[in-house]
Amino acid sequence: VLDADRNSCKADGEDLVFVTVSLADRDGVFVPDADDQLTFAVEGNGTFEAVCNGDATSLEVFTEPTMKLFSGQLVVILRPSAKAGSMTLTVSDAKHRLSKSLTIKTK
Repeated sequence: VLDADRNSCKADGEDLVFVTVSLADRDGVFVPDADDQLTFAVEGNGTFEAVCNGDATSLEVFTEPTMKLFSGQLVVILRPSAKAGSMTLTVSDAKHRLSKSLTIKTK
């Protein structure tokens, strides 16, 4: 499940969008013990900025486009470019062969 803090942002190269990523089962029920390794790709008018799962013991690098879920969730940060349009985040989970995308408008 991808849940952005908003549907659009400023196309100024400075704004940030925070996307909470959660793993849910087929019935849409949150999986709180999920620790799947996810990967992130951004296309269009924006870039991947960072990711954090809230695990204080994690040694994963925040600026790499991959991280494990912690307690079933993590947050991806996107940065829009200075050109208006849209940016699309795609999150992939190889373990469950899942992929989901979310598009944010940049104005």
